[in-house]
Amino acid sequence: MTKPRILRATPRPDFTVAIDWSDGVSSVLDMRPEIARGGVYGALAEPAVFLRRLFVQANGESLAWEVFGNLVDLHADGIRAMSRAAPNAA
Repeated sequence: MTKPRILRATPRPDFTVAIDWSDGVSSVLDMRPEIARGGVYGALAEPAVFLRRLFVQANGESLAWEVFGNLVDLHADGIRAMSRAAPNAA
C-alpha cells in the first residue's frame, strides 16, 4: 500500500491549510502553533508569505513555502499526523 500524497493545498488567512489527499481524505493543517514557536516557521507569520508562497512539491510528498530564497517544508507523513479531518470531509 502506498502512502497518501498531497493533491492540493490551499492556505487560508487564519494560518491553516486545507489539504486534499490522494486517498480521498480532506484535512486541515493548523500552522499557528508552529509559527508561534518561531525558528524556521516564524517567517510564515507574514500573511503575504503564508498565503502566496506555498506549493506542493516532490509529487505530493511535502509542502513548502519559499521564504527569502530558502524553502521551509513539511513532509506529508508529518502533515498527516499534525492535521485533523476537515469538517466537510466525506
